[in-house]
Amino acid sequence: MTQEKCKHAVKALQDEGFSASHVMGEPDDHGVWLDNVWSDSLQDTHSFRIHDEEIEWWSTLPSQNPDT
Repeated sequence: MTQEKCKHAVKALQDEGFSASHVMGEPDDHGVWLDNVWSDSLQDTHSFRIHDEEIEWWSTLPSQNPDT
């Protein structure tokens, strides 16, 4: 997954009201995390990494706010 696709996906997720962030592990390991996801059963929030296919899909959406 590329850094550029991850950044586009994060922007699209944030435009839709999600808390998301781009993370980089190794120099060629880019990913997107959804942050502050509420779990009713645990009564707490968690973060998790979304799949490359989901990053790919989100990265193709046009920005709702292209100035940011």
